[in-house]
Amino acid sequence: MSINPSSLVIPGGDVVHCDLDGGAVLLDLRTRRYFKLNRVSAHVWSRLGDHAEVGVLRRSVLETFDVDPDRCTRDLDALLGAMSAAGLVEIRYVSVA
Repeated sequence: MSINPSSLVIPGGDVVHCDLDGGAVLLDLRTRRYFKLNRVSAHVWSRLGDHAEVGVLRRSVLETFDVDPDRCTRDLDALLGAMSAAGLVEIRYVSVA
């Protein structure tokens, strides 16, 4: 299922990150779990700020990396879903009228 482009992604307040050459590492201070991010995932994380719209994140990935738009949507939705399930981000779904 595709995440609504208007939905907001908010990084967890207890998550810190460290940039690495070609990626990043996240540490969830609550659970003390580390997460290694590849180049694309690190790019997405770096664009979150206090919050970001999913559609803005998709456009940023498409502008930065050579990726098919449908694959970008599927992979970004999977990444954000996994980050949400791990408690690294909160996704605030926006209803579409």
